[in-house]
Amino acid sequence: MKKRNAIHIMIFFFALVWHGKKADAQDIHYSQFNSSPENLNPAQTGLFDGDWRFDGNYRSQWSAIPVPYKTFSLATDTRLKTKLENDVPGAGLQINNDKSGDSRFSTTQILLSGSYIKKLTKDSANFLSLGIQPGITTKSFDVNALTFDNQYDGDQYNAALASGESFSKTRITYFDLGAGITYLWRKTNRTKINIGISAFHLNRPKQSFFENDNIRLDVKTTFSGIGQVPVSAKLDVLPSFMYQRQGKFNETLVGLFGKYHLKPIDGKETAISLGAFYRVKDAFIVVANMDYKNFNVGISYDVNTSKLIAATNRRGGFEISIIYIFKKMVPFVAKKRVCPIYM
Repeated sequence: MKKRNAIHIMIFFFALVWHGKKADAQDIHYSQFNSSPENLNPAQTGLFDGDWRFDGNYRSQWSAIPVPYKTFSLATDTRLKTKLENDVPGAGLQINNDKSGDSRFSTTQILLSGSYIKKLTKDSANFLSLGIQPGITTKSFDVNALTFDNQYDGDQYNAALASGESFSKTRITYFDLGAGITYLWRKTNRTKINIGISAFHLNRPKQSFFENDNIRLDVKTTFSGIGQVPVSAKLDVLPSFMYQRQGKFNETLVGLFGKYHLKPIDGKETAISLGAFYRVKDAFIVVANMDYKNFNVGISYDVNTSKLIAATNRRGGFEISIIYIFKKMVPFVAKKRVCPIYM
């Protein structure tokens, strides 16, 4: 019954956030979306095996065009100690930065995230997490990096000439709010499912550099999931998907990993993963991943398949992700004194 109620809550949340107004802008995104958990869903905050998680992401997109798009993120999250028996809160911090285009259009976000993780069954196999993500976003562009028609004197470009354009401001800062819900079923470390729904820009912040209150950032909804199933003693299969919608824009990714477990090092998991994603009507993505001790490192490359190939020469985006999980080793203390055995 508890699992059924959890699914009903997720369906209700998805229906609630789906009715966002149309937008004229899109957010930053990563092909390795599961390697940026707080960007994917604030309810992922604290939902991991360990004490602290640190993750970093970097993406360089469309290097074949004159001005490539570059994005990076840094994040950390943890679970807080409380006296609650079956519930635990989580807290996290996310920093995103994105630069794109000739105007050096920059987006910088500083986001806090909080979650409430509830254990649904006594066997610790079912969890439901609710998350919220308030933060501050700053967007800016560099007018001096642009050229205008009025700056051509008839023969050549002359930077000393006036552009003929006026901007009331080149920087805006606003409060932003996101939320999410995630359901985790975990039978073992190699058999689990994680699905979630999230919504960002719930307050629909203003986006105009010209004091136009009618230009607002629309709600973005994300539905994602990843599973892990062992198919042999050393091999797991990991299907995953993500669907995002923001106004008239949408993005669908589907993919599959094969994860091969190597011999543990110092008692910790060591594995390599190879897989591929397809971003519908846009790109084919190849991914390589490795788990080594407390680290998870992923590298991916997007091969563009859309009509933009005329400009990109099929070169899409290079991406790298790093996740480090710190877990305290609890020393074993015997309840009874064990006497040594002498031969």
